Amino acid sequence: MALLDVLPTHILKQTGSYEQASYAIQDTPDVVQQRYGRFLPQDKAALAAKILNQVWQAA
Repeated sequence: MALLDVLPTHILKQTGSYEQASYAIQDTPDVVQQRYGRFLPQDKAALAAKILNQVWQAA
């Protein structure tokens, strides 16, 4: 059960996407939102900037 908690939490923190987290644990986005939604980053602009920086660094 621990992996089932760690994986969606990590994905939400990295991507902010309930859908991607739900794919990882084979559940619905609604269930992921209810169980793990508190881990969603509040500052989505900062999350977007972080992702863009990673993309530019990889290029």
